Amino acid sequence: MLKLICLEMKKHKMFGYIKAAFIANIIMILLACIIPIIERIEGEEYFINFDMMFMMINTMVRGTFIIFSGVLIAKLIIDEYKKKTMQLLFIYPQKRHKFILAKLVIVSLFTFLSVVLSNFIVSAAFYGINSIAHLITDQLTLEFILEQAITVLFSAVSLAGIGLIPLYFGMIKKSVPATIVSAILLSSVIGSNFAGFSLFNVVAIPVTLAAIGFIFAYLSFRNIENVDVL
Repeated sequence: MLKLICLEMKKHKMFGYIKAAFIANIIMILLACIIPIIERIEGEEYFINFDMMFMMINTMVRGTFIIFSGVLIAKLIIDEYKKKTMQLLFIYPQKRHKFILAKLVIVSLFTFLSVVLSNFIVSAAFYGINSIAHLITDQLTLEFILEQAITVLFSAVSLAGIGLIPLYFGMIKKSVPATIVSAILLSSVIGSNFAGFSLFNVVAIPVTLAAIGFIFAYLSFRNIENVDVL
């Protein structure tokens, strides 16, 4: 399985997605710094402490990497079905489900690591810039940092499953646009935040969506050994 995962990562040039994720991080850092400045100019003070800032950063990260997961699913799975190249993979002396599972592991692992690392990078960068620019005057405590770490890990695990939901919509007609559009719509729902309230804050919602994502992933290869890919 590990060999298949490595081969798939090399085949689909995962470094390009890592570079794109890095660029997304830079954009999120800029947004995290610009928004408090704009609010100060407009006389509003919503993002006045690290709690609100890190909530916003986590929201941006979630929305961003749900879309990334949709793009990965479209490229690694849906596109290969559409171009009939999936059949070539099934010629190799390996169980069919292992090829699909390897691709799904890549998507979930990429999403999980991206959410964890991006939250850390963007938050750390904002903290460093804030120590110079004094965008907010709040102080960090060890207890707060531990709470944020738990929140980020929960988000990462949940997104690893939620990010697989677009697979269902893409597999209906082997449609790349349907996969990406569903990911964008899902991102708009999961990434929404109204005055500090987000559907993601209701624990049952991300847990349920993650379970649905993993179920869809299982159903995608459950009978693959007996199905004609054409």
